[in-house]
This record gives sequence, structure tokens and C-alpha cells, in this order.
Amino acid sequence: VHAREHQSNTMEGPIGPPSEHRAGPTLACDSVRDWLLPCCTEYPGMHVSRTPTWGDVQHHVDSLALHGILESDEAVCEDVQVASADSNRLLETDLSKSVQQLVGPLLKLDMPGCLIEQIQADAQEVGATVAKMLPNAEKLKMKLQIMGEDTCSRWHQDNYVARAIITYNGRGTEMLRHDNVNFGELENRGSNSHIVCDGSQIFTAGTGDILFMKGVTFPGDVNGLVHKSPDKRYHANGKLMNRLILKIDVKKLS
Repeated sequence: VHAREHQSNTMEGPIGPPSEHRAGPTLACDSVRDWLLPCCTEYPGMHVSRTPTWGDVQHHVDSLALHGILESDEAVCEDVQVASADSNRLLETDLSKSVQQLVGPLLKLDMPGCLIEQIQADAQEVGATVAKMLPNAEKLKMKLQIMGEDTCSRWHQDNYVARAIITYNGRGTEMLRHDNVNFGELENRGSNSHIVCDGSQIFTAGTGDILFMKGVTFPGDVNGLVHKSPDKRYHANGKLMNRLILKIDVKKLS
């Protein structure tokens, strides 16, 4: 068993003295295949920490945003049927076709080939793993998107089954342990400062990390990872630093 409890030093951990650091809300895994292990039922999410191999792509991502490519209304979305797939081979074929469509806009621009290849590999592997985790999912909804001004800035739980998410530049998703959440404030639209009990215990996925977040309808007793987008960051000239995100969602089970 390679999965291990996520300690604060396995990703960008909480602020505060090391003696006060606690394990984060997700199970740290060596690969996405570990998401299939029985121990994952005890956590509201899992993650794989990685060191990016595609270099600093911030200016490439900002260029996409400048040309209106992959922003909210222009994001590339692909649906992959799961419940109706007759075999793993058919699912893999459908995934491969959808992955090619996802990266299509990047192929038309001067985007680093290593980044495109990484996105393709991630979408294929993570998509196949999520389908194995949730074989009765109606479909996988895959989206490649630029996150700019439009972000999920409030702490929340996803009101669907699950999401896998990868941030290819900049900071990743922020998350909380359930024992650090005032659920009364969360459920009644309280402010972020009132939802978090201890602001020094906020965990953040790193650039390139693969994060799996269980929504409130994920089967089992432990689900509903509390999370939000990271705060926006700006260049020295005041312009927004955009982020490139891959999302793989399961909205419903059949």
C-alpha cells in the first residue's frame, strides 16, 4: 500500500509553527492508481504531489487568456460515457478521442509541446481511474479552462459526486480539514473568515498536483471536501496571472 496520510510537507501546507502542523484533509498517494485502494474511503479527497516538468508557462497561459481562448465561455468540454461503455477498451478509445479534442486549441498556438503532452497523459490516466472508481457514473465531464477573474473564491462543498483537478501554473486548490470548518457558517453563507476556525491550517495543492475531491453525493460516509480557489495573484504591472486548469467531473451516478 503506497498511499499515506497527507502531511503538511507533502504539498504547500498550512501557515504556522511546524509543531502546530497537522495532517491535511486528503490522502497522499504515489499515483492515481492508489485512489482505488480501500483506505481512500476514510478521506474526503486524495492527491498526488508532483514536481512540474513543463517549466514556467505563465506567459503562455496569459497569452491564451489575452486571446480569449479557454476562458469560461470558451472552455473546451468533452463528455465521455462511462455507464454505457461495454468494455475498458471502448472507454479508453472514447477517452483518447476526447483528450485530442481537449488540447486542440493548444495545438494551434505556440504552446510548449511538453505541456500539451502532459495534459493529454493526465486526462487519459485520471479519466480512466475515475471511471474505475465510479463505474456507475453516467459520464465524465472533462474541461480544459483558463481561470482568471471568474473563480470559486468562497469556501464550499461541491453539490455533485466528484471532481479531479490539476492546476498547471500558479497555486492550486485550497482545502480544509472538516474539524477546522464551522459548518453552520458554511451552510448559511457565512464569510470565509467565519467558516475557517484556524486560518493557519489551510492546505493548498501545488502546481501540477493531481487532486481528487469528493462531492456531497459521493457514495460513502466521508465526502464533501471543503475547498475554494486560491486568491488571485497579479503581475508587477497589475495584470492578472491566469491559471490553466484541467477538470474531470462526475455529476451523477446512474
